[in-house]
Amino acid sequence: MADSDIEFAEIPRLSHFRPTLVVDAENTNAVVSALLGLPNEGNDARDGNETWSVRFRNVRGAMLSRRTARERPARIGSVTCLRRLRAVNGRELTTSALTITIELWKKVGDNAPRADGANHLPGTLVRRQNDHSLTVDYIEPTVWHAAVTNNSRLRLPAPHLRVLSEPVDAVYTWVDGSDPKWRARMQAARDGADLRTNAPSSVSDSRFTSRDELRFSLRSLEYYASWVRRIFIVTDGQIPSWLNTDDPKITVVDHRDIFSDPSVLPVFNSHAIESQLHHIPGLADHYLYLNDDCFFLRPTDPELFFTANGLTRHFPSAVPVDIGSWTPRDLPIISAAKRGRDYVLEKYGHTITHRFKHTPHPQLRTVLEAMESEEPDLFATVAASPFRAPEDVSIPSSLHHFDAFARGMSVEGRIGYQFVDLAEEDLELRLLRVARRTDLDVFCLNETDLPEGSEERVDQLVARFFDDRFPVPSSFENDRPSNS
Repeated sequence: MADSDIEFAEIPRLSHFRPTLVVDAENTNAVVSALLGLPNEGNDARDGNETWSVRFRNVRGAMLSRRTARERPARIGSVTCLRRLRAVNGRELTTSALTITIELWKKVGDNAPRADGANHLPGTLVRRQNDHSLTVDYIEPTVWHAAVTNNSRLRLPAPHLRVLSEPVDAVYTWVDGSDPKWRARMQAARDGADLRTNAPSSVSDSRFTSRDELRFSLRSLEYYASWVRRIFIVTDGQIPSWLNTDDPKITVVDHRDIFSDPSVLPVFNSHAIESQLHHIPGLADHYLYLNDDCFFLRPTDPELFFTANGLTRHFPSAVPVDIGSWTPRDLPIISAAKRGRDYVLEKYGHTITHRFKHTPHPQLRTVLEAMESEEPDLFATVAASPFRAPEDVSIPSSLHHFDAFARGMSVEGRIGYQFVDLAEEDLELRLLRVARRTDLDVFCLNETDLPEGSEERVDQLVARFFDDRFPVPSSFENDRPSNS
């Protein structure tokens, strides 16, 4: 639009994507001429190239043909322009976030009635569409002038009450289980620990296997959650070789920097590490905690995870926790859920029945600080557990949600979600389905113990899925191609 010298103003929106531009309807012919000149998917599409899908509509939203738009432009009420992108591997990268709507508003003269009974000022631009999806429906001349001279943006006087205005960070926990030095430390800790009450899964190699999930999770975050302010990657003295640590959004955090009692280190228990994440220096009050096996699959807003007034959203699973007490024979993930239930019962006099989905977990640092202040022994005990054990509690991914809800700081949310277990016999089919779905916000690619002899096949399927679904390197990679 700027290249065509057409004045426009971008309307304030309640989302991080799908902008709406307002243009004076007197410029309709110029708009049509500019948009019909864009490269379109019919005759200009090539791998790695940008094209546009342009759809003309009347003020009621009905589609108009290109011929009608060219010959009878007065019928046009709006235009939706979808920026279409393909990666060099042919993967369609187009999402709804790349849609721009252009609305053609009518300039009124003297004594034009306003909906509230008053009259518009002469020269006011009035919306002709009959829906109420925007934050404004008319723009007075002085407001229009201020917008077009201020980078074509119409500004609200302050952040909208329905939009989270606080920064949101992301925290990953990551380990490279193939690192010889790390494995030596783990083996030494294992040899000196009493693991008689630990389930085999506590020390299974699957807990520490890396298939470059972090690289592709970060790609998905940059694709679909670029609103994240900073990204903290918590490790045990390790840094991925491909990670661009010079990127201002990336901070690598060592366990020694966040454990209240560093003398308990090293630990190889995710429950222990998770219990200390809220100690990260500089961490925002609102943050997402996620494992590297979680991936974003479509554009998101912070309000998917937090309410506009700053509460967290939690996402209950359909999987119930069995009603019996925890025992050493439970898997650590089950005993942790049961011990969390005991915590809620003892502290708040209520019980719970379900676990949570394995999504990015919205967190409030202030809630965790209050929990630790009130239950220091609980946090200290979990932090000092070197390997997963039945006595553990899953603090950020479970207990935080229960406690925050009991304090009135969390509400139940809804999220498009899929869980995929790498041990499934139909793994290839499941990954193909996920790659094609458009209704998922996030999915989890979780590994339990794989069937013997299946590792190579699983590695190939996962690598193929990653390369197909997330083909464009993120700015967080220092080995990205120079032409990417």
